[in-house]
Amino acid sequence: MLSRSILALAVVIAALAAGPALAQFQAGPPTLTAHELRGGTYWMQGDAANTGFVIGDNGVVVIDVQRSVDAGRAQIAQIAKITPKPVRTVILTHGDPDHVGGLPAYAADTTIIAHENIRAQIIAAAHDNPAASPFVAAYSVIAATRLPNRTIAASESMTIDGVAITLIHVAPAHSTGDIMVFLPKQRVIFVGDLLTTSEATYPIIHVGGSSEGWIQSIRALLALKADTFVAGHGGLMTKREVQALLDTVVQRREAIKALVYQGKSLAEVNAALPEAKVGRMFLSFNETTYFELTRGYPVARPSWYSLAPTDDRRRSGEDHPVP
Repeated sequence: MLSRSILALAVVIAALAAGPALAQFQAGPPTLTAHELRGGTYWMQGDAANTGFVIGDNGVVVIDVQRSVDAGRAQIAQIAKITPKPVRTVILTHGDPDHVGGLPAYAADTTIIAHENIRAQIIAAAHDNPAASPFVAAYSVIAATRLPNRTIAASESMTIDGVAITLIHVAPAHSTGDIMVFLPKQRVIFVGDLLTTSEATYPIIHVGGSSEGWIQSIRALLALKADTFVAGHGGLMTKREVQALLDTVVQRREAIKALVYQGKSLAEVNAALPEAKVGRMFLSFNETTYFELTRGYPVARPSWYSLAPTDDRRRSGEDHPVP
C-alpha cells in the first residue's frame, strides 16, 4: 500500500495535469529580492506574497515560505546568498496557500511554528474535495510531510537562535489563526495579511475571521515599539500609515453597525456604503461586518444548543455552519 506522502504526491501530479490554476500555484521559481532592514532582518519581495527572515546565532528563522515548492527553493537560494547558516525554523503568519505553499522545499527536520487553528486548517484543506479548489493537492503534500510541529494558541515570547521574538495572536482577524511576528530588538513586525497595501481599501477577511478581531489585532500591533511593518502584500508601512488605516476601518465598521441597527438589509448597506469586492474568494468588508452583526462570530446558537449534544454531527465536530 502506498504511503500517505506518495499518495499525496500522486494527487499533486494529477492535479497539475488537470488544470492551469494549480500549475500557476506550482509555477517556476520567481525573481525574489531580499531587502535588508536592520539587525540581520530581511523582507523578501517578488512573488505572490511578502516573506522574510532573520539571521540568528546558528541558523535562520524564516517568516512565511512563498506560494509553491519552486518559490520556496528560490527563497532558500536567496537566503544562502546572504548567509551560510541553515534555515532551522519557519514561522507561518497564517495558512493561505501563497504563504505556506513552499513548505515542502524546507528540510524535514525544520521547526515549523503556527497557530493551532492554522495547523487544523492545513489538515482540513488537505482532506477537502479536490474539486473544491486547485490547492487541495498542494495542501495534501504539506499535511503529509510538513505540518506545523510547534503551535501556539495565544501570544508567546521566545528566543530562537539568539533572536528575541514575540508571536502575537489577538483574535480571529484575517483568518482564524493570524500570528504577527514581532522582533523587538529590530523594531520590526511581520504582519501577514492583516495588512495588504496593494489589494484593497479595507481588510481582506476569510470566513472565520472577523472585522472586530482585525481592529483589536491592529490596536495591539500599534501598541508595540515597532516602526517598520511588513505587510503580507505590497510594501512596508509606517506606524502613521497603519494608524490611518485603522481609523478608516473603525469608522467604516461603525457606519455599517449603525445601518444594521436601523434594520437595513445588506443591499441597503451596500447602497449606502459602496465598496468594491476583492475577487470571488472573499466577502467584502461590508458583507463580513454585516454577517457578524446579524449572525454572530462565530455563528450564534441558542444557549441550550450545547446542553444536550445528542446529535452525532455535534459530537463529531461536523456541525460548523458558516455564513
